[in-house]
Amino acid sequence: MAEPRDWLQWLRELIKGAGMVLLVLLAVLVLLAVDGLLLIPGLIIAYDLTAIAWQWQGFIPDPQVPPGPWMSMAVGLIATLVPAIVDGVLLHFLPHDKERGTSKSSS
Repeated sequence: MAEPRDWLQWLRELIKGAGMVLLVLLAVLVLLAVDGLLLIPGLIIAYDLTAIAWQWQGFIPDPQVPPGPWMSMAVGLIATLVPAIVDGVLLHFLPHDKERGTSKSSS
């Protein structure tokens, strides 16, 4: 029969693992929220690059005259490049170990 210490250790490891999973989920949600907020300057840059007049009518900038489908696709592509570039730069610099020059996840 298993000793109570074995069950306690198993329970501690289970709680520790569940806590780590929750921390990862929280980090993903925070990064998604930051990416969502980065879409606002991305839209402003996209409207300025495509010479579309825009206005504030809530949380995000809206075009004064809705563009056609191809221009909408171009605006969406430009707007999503801003969070993608920021994520790419962060993923390039953050996860690297300074001493060995390797990724922390591989160790």
